[in-house]
Amino acid sequence: MKVPRTSAAALATLLTGCAAMPQSSTAVVSIGAGAEFQVELARTAEEQRNGLSGRPELSEGTGMLFTFGNRAERQVWMAGMAVPIDVAWIVDDQVLALDTLDPCTKTDRDQCPRWTSPGDVDALLEVPAGALDGIETGTAVTVRP
Repeated sequence: MKVPRTSAAALATLLTGCAAMPQSSTAVVSIGAGAEFQVELARTAEEQRNGLSGRPELSEGTGMLFTFGNRAERQVWMAGMAVPIDVAWIVDDQVLALDTLDPCTKTDRDQCPRWTSPGDVDALLEVPAGALDGIETGTAVTVRP
């Protein structure tokens, strides 16, 4: 089944806790057989709030992974973002849904739209817009340090 996409925005995540993550501040995320990304790990509340904001570009094959200590509904916003991104909402190491999020150049997150996960998730992946084209719901997600 093809994942429905909505135009939205996401850059910092409202937290309820972080899962244990590898010791490195980066990881390799594979989605299915064909998509692989070298990502930064958003570990602290501040890193998760800031996300990728303030960056003038996001290189192909890169992104940011947010992991959480429990499954819950999550919200994201794109305050301070100059570029659109794809977001994979992840639960139990599988893609729950995908969204393409438009930038919001305002720096006050209260002035930017918020997007809510389509269900309880335990991780969120942000990568350059278009990088997740062709990925379907249920696709396996693997994280390696």
